[in-house]
Amino acid sequence: MIAPVMPSDHGNGLAMRAGFFLDAYAQRFDVDLAVVPVAGAAQISAFVQARTRRIEIFPPGRPDSHYGLVASVRDPAGRLEAFRRYGRPSLTAFIGPLREVVDALAAGSRYDTVHVFRLYLAELATAWIGQRPDRPQIVLDCDENDVQAYRRLAAMERRRHAPNAAAWALAEAEAFARLAGAWLPRFDRVLAASDREAKSLAAFGVRAAVIPNTVTPPCATPRRRRRGPYLIVFVGTLAYPPNADAITWFVSHVWRRLQRALAFQVRLTIVGGNPPPDVARLACQRGITVTGAVDDVARFYRAADLAIAPVRGGGGTRIKIIEAAAHGVPVVATTFAAEGTTFQHGVDMLMADDATNFLRACRLLARDRSLSARLAARARTRATRDYSPGYWRARV
Repeated sequence: MIAPVMPSDHGNGLAMRAGFFLDAYAQRFDVDLAVVPVAGAAQISAFVQARTRRIEIFPPGRPDSHYGLVASVRDPAGRLEAFRRYGRPSLTAFIGPLREVVDALAAGSRYDTVHVFRLYLAELATAWIGQRPDRPQIVLDCDENDVQAYRRLAAMERRRHAPNAAAWALAEAEAFARLAGAWLPRFDRVLAASDREAKSLAAFGVRAAVIPNTVTPPCATPRRRRRGPYLIVFVGTLAYPPNADAITWFVSHVWRRLQRALAFQVRLTIVGGNPPPDVARLACQRGITVTGAVDDVARFYRAADLAIAPVRGGGGTRIKIIEAAAHGVPVVATTFAAEGTTFQHGVDMLMADDATNFLRACRLLARDRSLSARLAARARTRATRDYSPGYWRARV
């Protein structure tokens, strides 16, 4: 397995997805794990040690020389034009220099299967792809369609009146389109996290299989309503721009109106690591707590009356929705946030895409505890049925 993050049984969505696959493969294989921690430091946990034969961590160092020149251009317009000419996603600039050390794994061992996470790591499978005729089966888990995700990020940045960031995201999308066209057909099996993502990948000449994100439901039954202020929780890695955008949009357009509607008997807890300054500053506002990184989000779900997912950009499926449902917490989400899941508006949760309707949905669930309980119970049943790790491990 080659992953851009250390697999885990908790934490951010990508780490949990990698952890699920590691757990699944460990049922049938001896697993060697290579981690290229493009998102930060990688700590080896007991969870990973128990499921691997060998672990190698290859920290990305300096980018390739061409991208280094791109990054050195001071003028934003000139830097963008240089990046377009570079033609590769920025993440791959740190991956190419690692090919030689990863190729050594191919020379030193014979594998039955090589599983690579995310398109931007695809070229690390080069040595195995070239082996004939007894090469291993090569699997690429795209998780999401990066081309589509960056186009949506561009739209999000335009809404935030950040034209330079929007233009850069579009250039990333174009680079990922070239990368997908060149690499996806070279893998024996391509995976995606939802039917919608799988269908969108068909544009690159592949038929992707769906392995959704999964969540293990907590053993304890959801807690009953306790007295005190109404507690709302938002969970997400806050260094990821769509999550930061989601919570700042909610606070700017919904939160104060909701406080007044509920006579200020409401609290908001923002849970997630690496909050940017504009999110960290939200803790100065009345009724808002910003926790930063936490070891376990379960206790925040246990305390919550409502989980929100006002996400408006990005890609993949939002594991935060499945987590909340599994914990028996009712959810209000944008249609985009729920995209790719099996949850339905008015059946398992409420969905709203503008500030007024998002406010109405939150206010309705705060006042109608019977409806809130029914939606939460149905969502928990659906999460247990559709996102069961046991079933999907067998599929892998």
